[in-house]
Amino acid sequence: MDNIENLLGQAESALASLKAQSEREGEFAVEANLRFGKNILAFQKYFPDIVDILIKFTPREDFCLHVTSTGAANFYPKGIEVPLYNDDPVLQANEQVNRNIASPNFSRTDYFSAPNTLKEDKRLHIKYVKKLADILSQVQADRLEILTSLPKTYPTCMMFGVGLGYHIELLLDKCQFDYMYVCEPDIELFFASLFCIDWSAVIEKIDQQGGCLFLNVGSTYAEFFEDIRLIAEKVGANSIINSFCYQHYPSKELNLSIKGFFENYYQLHQGFGFYNDAITGLAHGIINSRNKFPYLFASPEKRQVLKDKSVFVVANGPSLDESIEFIKQNKDDAIIIAAGTALYSLRNAGIAPDFHVLVERTKGTYDAQVDFLNEGEDYSDLNLLAVDVMYPDVLKMYKWAGLGRKGPEAASVFLAVQSLKEFGYASTELPFCAPLVANTALAYAAAFGFGEIYMFGIDNGYHTNSKTHSSLSIYKDERIIKLGYKAPADANVKLPGNAGEIVMATKLMAISHIMQEKLIALFPGVDFYNVGSGAKVVGAHTLLTDELFLLNKTENKGELVEAIKTSFFQEVTVVPSEETLGWQSFKELCDYLIEIGNRPYKNRDEAHKLLRAQQNVLLAYKDSQYAHFFHLIKGTMLYFHCPMMTMLYFYEQEDKSLEWFDKTLKVWQEFIKAAQVDFNDNWNTKCTWSSLYQDE
Repeated sequence: MDNIENLLGQAESALASLKAQSEREGEFAVEANLRFGKNILAFQKYFPDIVDILIKFTPREDFCLHVTSTGAANFYPKGIEVPLYNDDPVLQANEQVNRNIASPNFSRTDYFSAPNTLKEDKRLHIKYVKKLADILSQVQADRLEILTSLPKTYPTCMMFGVGLGYHIELLLDKCQFDYMYVCEPDIELFFASLFCIDWSAVIEKIDQQGGCLFLNVGSTYAEFFEDIRLIAEKVGANSIINSFCYQHYPSKELNLSIKGFFENYYQLHQGFGFYNDAITGLAHGIINSRNKFPYLFASPEKRQVLKDKSVFVVANGPSLDESIEFIKQNKDDAIIIAAGTALYSLRNAGIAPDFHVLVERTKGTYDAQVDFLNEGEDYSDLNLLAVDVMYPDVLKMYKWAGLGRKGPEAASVFLAVQSLKEFGYASTELPFCAPLVANTALAYAAAFGFGEIYMFGIDNGYHTNSKTHSSLSIYKDERIIKLGYKAPADANVKLPGNAGEIVMATKLMAISHIMQEKLIALFPGVDFYNVGSGAKVVGAHTLLTDELFLLNKTENKGELVEAIKTSFFQEVTVVPSEETLGWQSFKELCDYLIEIGNRPYKNRDEAHKLLRAQQNVLLAYKDSQYAHFFHLIKGTMLYFHCPMMTMLYFYEQEDKSLEWFDKTLKVWQEFIKAAQVDFNDNWNTKCTWSSLYQDE
């Protein structure tokens, strides 16, 4: 009898649980549908691209949110046999948030351990960055404790995984970020989160706090990092340089995203540029225009003329030796563009290129061009393709010289505005033409519209035999070695090889390699042939030397070269004035930045807001009439602000951090005052700095 009563009791309890479960599910369904509708409206307003992704998404037939005994939802991700959470997802998420706050993972650069190795230099940027480095190198003497918990405010949150989103609301209740990057590779999970948390409230909270939210949904780890890179390029590396990294749940896709982020983190520290580069580049662009050197205008109609033509883009990598005989045999059948020192390797093989390409703006480029000549030689029989910031005297050494806008550069945006005023359309900005001269040469070949682009000696690195350049290279010349010219070293980035063998690249070469892949993706109708045993380039056809065959041979090559020069290039008139250059407006910008920097601050948060205010003021100029102001100051601002922001959030002791921050802020303010005067004095002054030449 007792057993029956127990059984009846269990049944009654089960029925009560089922009824309670049914009530919870009913309540959740009503609330979830309201949340979903509210969230969709918020995303339509703030993130329409996310709505486009969701519209195209179809959840699986058995898509289901399971309501737990606590009234929150749980979910079984596709292909996973266990739910994402336990029976109390909100409590579990809260415990995870607390653990991450107490023991955070930071992605940040230690600016304080390395000694100051900068040499004395008269250039304004180097002068003040050296002062900054002197201060940073002294910080460790205070023996400050490294920050081990997450403060209530922090520059950036890098969130890997949305899940159902409970942790996001909880984290934002406890911490505030200037920039929040959210990566969720599983679209279905993100879709499920729309029923579970109030995304509209998340968006509004971040917006009210003056923060920025970046959502990346359904992307691969490579696409995720590319989005980060583009955002950092747009708003500044300060948006990513101090990141609190939070992984919500384990998955292969998230692990790859995290791995990709840390492996490629170095890219975010590259290519800042700096004030002296920008001001001399601007001066060179103006002087080159005054000297009547023409600029590239590559319209779609012009590009059609060369779609059935072939071009050889030749760099100076070791694999050039494998192809030199083929180039020699076909030198009259294709346009030949020599990148940097490849010119001298080709000349040593008896090959005269149709165009030489140079990219460096400093006086050192001119000095190197003089040094590289043998007695009795000159460049008067050569055509030069260069960028707008090229040292003016270099252009005068050639038979003919044409320029393309480099971008993003002070000179490039300034000249774009001038050509827009003069012609109603801007001159052509060379796509993905940095950081190395091979990138510029490839960008020209693609901009001209060649249908077949052969890449010779563009190795992007070295094999383990340590051979860095062609055996024909000028770097093998004893006279050049004695002068101190040398090839770059420190290759420690691994790239897959064309022929299967690993290729070792410097970080700059690795970035060059990435830019080549982006260029190729931009021109899907063009056949790029990556020839030889260098690094594999995604999007280019791999060709080993014994597979080479030139299908489209060019007749009357000399006439075609002249046609390129006359049809693709035209002069741009530049008349420097207050209206165009904005001397007074630049003074007012600097005064405003200085005024912001003089505002009082009592804690980390207020000091950080001061830097953000300066950043936002400068960013406002990016798409203005005076966009060149942005590019003049942006690079040096990053060189200062990144370590200054790190100073605020690297050490436990806030008072000591602020003392050191104050010292660096004073140097930054001094730089702005000096730049204010220097712009008036040097907007028309050629570069006077020279160093030993490398193909960069």
